[in-house]
Amino acid sequence: MKNIHLIWGVIIPLGLLLSSSIRPTARQSSGAWMQLINGKDMSGWKASENKETWSVTPEGYLQAVGKRSHLFYEGEYLNGAFKNFEFEAQVRTFKLANSGIYFHTKYQESGWPGQGIEIQVNNSHIGEGDYIELKRMGSLYGVRNVYKTFAKDDEWITVKARVENDRVQIWVNEIKTVDYIQSERRMAGIKKLSSGTFCLQGHDPNSKMQYRSFKVRRLPDAASSNLAPLTYAPWQDTLLKYQGQQFAFIDLNPRTSLSPQDLAKYVYSTGINVALLKNPKTAKELSEAKKLPLFTGIKVNADNLANLKANTADYIIGESTGIESARTLLNSKKINVWSDKGQDLNTDQADELLDLAKQNNVAIEIDNVSKTPSLAVLRKAKAKGCKFTFAGLVPADKLSQSLYVVEAIRGAKLSYKDQYVPKW
Repeated sequence: MKNIHLIWGVIIPLGLLLSSSIRPTARQSSGAWMQLINGKDMSGWKASENKETWSVTPEGYLQAVGKRSHLFYEGEYLNGAFKNFEFEAQVRTFKLANSGIYFHTKYQESGWPGQGIEIQVNNSHIGEGDYIELKRMGSLYGVRNVYKTFAKDDEWITVKARVENDRVQIWVNEIKTVDYIQSERRMAGIKKLSSGTFCLQGHDPNSKMQYRSFKVRRLPDAASSNLAPLTYAPWQDTLLKYQGQQFAFIDLNPRTSLSPQDLAKYVYSTGINVALLKNPKTAKELSEAKKLPLFTGIKVNADNLANLKANTADYIIGESTGIESARTLLNSKKINVWSDKGQDLNTDQADELLDLAKQNNVAIEIDNVSKTPSLAVLRKAKAKGCKFTFAGLVPADKLSQSLYVVEAIRGAKLSYKDQYVPKW
């Protein structure tokens, strides 16, 4: 049984979920690569609404700077529509820029595309007005969201995707960020894979984006992942609902013995973002996450806090076992997240500790398994302006037994803006 993996009652071969190459097998291979950007003009592309947003730079790049406009491919290689395919795009984002690559879409003159699915192209966009954007480069927008940035602004980034009927895989600079298998049933708010053309997004006047290459080749219409469709558990439906309200489900304190590769499979299959977590002595092992879609964290306590070296992790989490260790950690200026294992937030010292967390910009962990802190404490922390993180979301059986994180969201009236996301 060591060559299979069980997800929500579906048996899936292990090797398929972690395949990191975009090259198809001989059986799947289809037509030659087609370059959709000619480096001279916008031939084959049709802009919507604010057409002046799009231009061609002297170097031959397609560039978006201006009001919302979408650039749809309608050139000679379309030949009706693209269904199964792989593409490779070279994109460059500039500070605060937001864009997207849509597939299975069709031309519309105004508004956000109503047909198709978007691959997020965004390293540093923070949102507009009251809206805060947390989703990052390589997300399958609203379906499999990625909250860690794996690329940098002002650099050319390679975005690859492969679509085979019921499966979508996405890579950002060779890191596979998404491996999604579509459910057989229709999910509220999630569009079904179909067929159509490609579209590049010009998002807003502050979003300067450039595309210098967009290569695509078709795969046979009969191409298939040969993987069983996902069977969604009731808890997954609930998380999808709240994901639609922009909540980022990230386990920054996974208490599991899963390998980095198995953690990555969990991210792919559930959409829950996960961290590889080590202590100060084993921090070098965080390098195992280098090519995986994982946050990296270091867990400390009051006793080993002094052993913390130069920080190369995405965040530091402090775990206390009593009031004095809680004070030490919260006052240390070294931690980003506080895990209250001593449950001192259930004592008379709760107000003092919450004030320390707020003063020192330390987020409070909500543990889905131990169901702590209590809703009363969370309401108090919310009123003080504290931030929050989640734990106890790995593995899936923990979510089958408890959805306290959702109770916390409802009971304390939390919003996605109350969440802490590392290095955001």
